[in-house]
Amino acid sequence: MLTRFYADNFKCFVNFELGLDERNVLLGGNGSGKTTVLDALRRIRALISRGNRVDEEFPARDLCLAQNRNEQRFELDVQSKNGFYQYVVLIEHERDSQKVRIAQESLRYDGKPIFEFKMGNAQLYNEKNYEPGPSLPFDWSRSGIGALHERSDNRKVTAFKNELRNFIIACPCPPIFEAEAKGDNGRFDTIDWRMRNFAEWYNDAARGNMGALQGLFDALGEAMPGFESMDLKRAGVNSLELKVSFRDEDSGGKSIPYSFGQLSDGQRMLMALYSLIFLSDQRPSLFLDEPDNYLALREIQPWLAAAGERCGESLEQLVIASHHPVTIDYLGGASGRWFSREGAGPVRVSTKPPKSIDGLALSKIVARGWQE
Repeated sequence: MLTRFYADNFKCFVNFELGLDERNVLLGGNGSGKTTVLDALRRIRALISRGNRVDEEFPARDLCLAQNRNEQRFELDVQSKNGFYQYVVLIEHERDSQKVRIAQESLRYDGKPIFEFKMGNAQLYNEKNYEPGPSLPFDWSRSGIGALHERSDNRKVTAFKNELRNFIIACPCPPIFEAEAKGDNGRFDTIDWRMRNFAEWYNDAARGNMGALQGLFDALGEAMPGFESMDLKRAGVNSLELKVSFRDEDSGGKSIPYSFGQLSDGQRMLMALYSLIFLSDQRPSLFLDEPDNYLALREIQPWLAAAGERCGESLEQLVIASHHPVTIDYLGGASGRWFSREGAGPVRVSTKPPKSIDGLALSKIVARGWQE
């Protein structure tokens, strides 16, 4: 579970720090930095878990425009079931040449060093007594932690990488969800930013957690009257098509299969959101940007309640960025992280609503412009 995120000199973030709990909702006006948190986490995850180049994930155009510095700093505090990780990376930019490199990178476990990288050289540590071990040269263009292969002497580093792989970070856009899964190579850590490849993720997740399907179908049956099941059917030599069955009460309860692509955006969104919280048996931390956009008013709170209940079971953590009044009223008081920003100034965040008025819902206060 991510307990602390820090960013400096990235887009609108200058010396920005955010603390997180098991359940969180990021609230605030447009341009206040909510999506930027998820964007930064997505890039750090890709840097470490997928081995992407630093210039691909952190180009110079994303330096803070109000700053003249060429160095970015990111920090993650991650609480795992076995211990506490502190990750730090410093990224240096040469604006004229557009060159980017990792200047420093470090990982500590329960306060003890297990990996350090500086000036092109990586220092590994013995994970039993934390004494310095081998020293190796590393490519400045990629994460040294990401480049390490799993071995018996770096299991804590590997466990940290697995924690990041279990971050599902997405801004779901159901109009572009694909109905087909190409082949059988889906993995839990490959769901993309817009969830375009949801069908592939579902194919892998359902096969890996068959016991959870009935609970998922029951929840979807309550959310969408008439829903029966969803399954992948062979559609070609190397593709599967996601099919969804509904009962037709006018025909005596006959089951009618629809292609996933024939459903409405809201129906596809509901199926994706409930699938994320029921089928993710790797206990991911779930970071979603405005998942309530496509849902009807009566559909939002039941999903939020179900997601909250799954925390500690199939979910490690829930972090939602939202503008929706239902989400604000349901989670804003106890779980809100309130973002604010004036003009091009730095982002500030508080755990308390900027203003409260007895008898008036938080969403009403925000809507009337009394949040300052």
